[in-house]
Amino acid sequence: MPAVRALLAAVLFVAACGVRAPAPVDVAALVAKRGPVEARRDLAMRVVAHPRDVQARLALAALADQLGRPSEAIEQLDAVEKLGGPIGVRWHDEDRARLGRLVLARGRARLARGAPTALADLERAGKLGVRASEAELTSARVVFAQGLLRHIDPDLRAKGRALLSVQAKTARVGADEAAWAGAKDDAGPAEHGAFGAWLWTIGARREAYEQLARWHDATKPPRDEALQGAYLRALAWWKPSWLGEVPPPPAEDLVGPERCWFPGTECTPPRAEEEPLPPVAPAAPGTSPYATAVARYAASHAVLGSDGQGIASAAPDASSVGMSRVTLADVAAAYARDPAIAERVARDFVAISIDGAAAQASLGALFDALGDPGRARAAWSAAVDGSPEPSFQRGLAEAMARGGDAPAALVMGTASAAASGDPAVVWTAVANALNDSGHHVEALTASRSALDLAGPDTLPSALDAAVTASRGLGRNAQAGAMLVQRAQLAPRKRTDNAEVKDALDAHKASSTASTAARLWVVSRTHPREVEIRAALLAALEADDARRPVLVMELVELAGDPDPERALAAVAALR
Repeated sequence: MPAVRALLAAVLFVAACGVRAPAPVDVAALVAKRGPVEARRDLAMRVVAHPRDVQARLALAALADQLGRPSEAIEQLDAVEKLGGPIGVRWHDEDRARLGRLVLARGRARLARGAPTALADLERAGKLGVRASEAELTSARVVFAQGLLRHIDPDLRAKGRALLSVQAKTARVGADEAAWAGAKDDAGPAEHGAFGAWLWTIGARREAYEQLARWHDATKPPRDEALQGAYLRALAWWKPSWLGEVPPPPAEDLVGPERCWFPGTECTPPRAEEEPLPPVAPAAPGTSPYATAVARYAASHAVLGSDGQGIASAAPDASSVGMSRVTLADVAAAYARDPAIAERVARDFVAISIDGAAAQASLGALFDALGDPGRARAAWSAAVDGSPEPSFQRGLAEAMARGGDAPAALVMGTASAAASGDPAVVWTAVANALNDSGHHVEALTASRSALDLAGPDTLPSALDAAVTASRGLGRNAQAGAMLVQRAQLAPRKRTDNAEVKDALDAHKASSTASTAARLWVVSRTHPREVEIRAALLAALEADDARRPVLVMELVELAGDPDPERALAAVAALR
């Protein structure tokens, strides 16, 4: 019997060795015979027909790597790793090294845009034999900790503090690193205060409030002016008192400009300065302004900041997604011809990206702008599968809402809101998307969550969403009560500007050359007003010299950090 077992083990060992390193496909010979495009197509068809064909997958990965299609190469190598074998993965050393190199490059791309998933990529690359630098690993750990600190779950935030306190002991002392001392269990009041002020800057609002509250409770007036201002800003967010539900802090605490976030201080909170719009990239010859605007929106809103606004620099850049060969504008232009063609171009766009998840997010935003919620949902879903980031989850929730899947939108919205740092921003966006698709019951559910969690800066938008949902349900009395609350808040809507509103109303009442001229004059002093430009564009003759100016301005506004304004600009060019 022992002899039989030994013989069987030997046979299995020989068999395993035979499949552990399969004879590779001669990629060079295949390319020489069929050309790179046809060779890749042949291998892709072979993989589709035989998903467990390891040799074909390895050959396709090698060829994809050579052709500058890193995400495609990673996809095939990941599949080989999952297929495994009796005693391990059935690949060669060069295949393992290839995956390590590609995953490291993807991790670096994710680290550059501040994605918490960068750490997992860098660590995985190390296990594959391709190590990141210690500085890169440290930065990735910090980014990962920041993601945990934005979460609503106190246990996850505690884990983030623990990770950051370790880094505080070893990192070079700079402005940020000095603030991390407040993450330690034995931190003093001043350290908690500095830590809280820093946390606010990275969008970790709940943790920022708790740290600043610890500082405030442990100190007495007169306090550090900067920290007191940070505390008041966080307190206004956590305990908004504009609607009278929470009393304002004592008078001795209301000092400095941040006191204006509370009613009764006879001053108005300063409006946040609008960020300059990202530069418009030169459009390829023959590309329509509409396709350019759609691509600009997608590049600016693929990744959202903790305040819910688009961050153009966080979207995949030309080098990371191979935009010199396939661009978002190419996808938009293809969609105008045939959505099926756009899907093929979109697959190439993802394949040539080093970070397929970010590329999918760009496509999700692009299909949002094109008004195709089904394709947007598929792209956002792929982005979440590749890198479950709060901004991708929010994009998926909004696409689900626009597509009519309200229950799924609420589930995904919950996940995004919990990890976003400011849940009210996410819930308001989801509520607006649900209102757009006519799902007012679920929109009211989302807007109520937003109202419960909104600070004074987001409360007006949350109330607007709740009013729309209430009206959609025929609850006019409820909507009226909310409008009374809305009137108590500082005006925030762009249409609150009397000059713009009067010009638009006059033009709607009687569209004449005179009212168009008035719109043009007003538009010159309001560079971000989309509605006024859309009205002008519809009113002017095709050969009017003002039209090219308006078109270029709307293309620029498609990159505005405010998604609502940017989408309106895209729609005006449709």
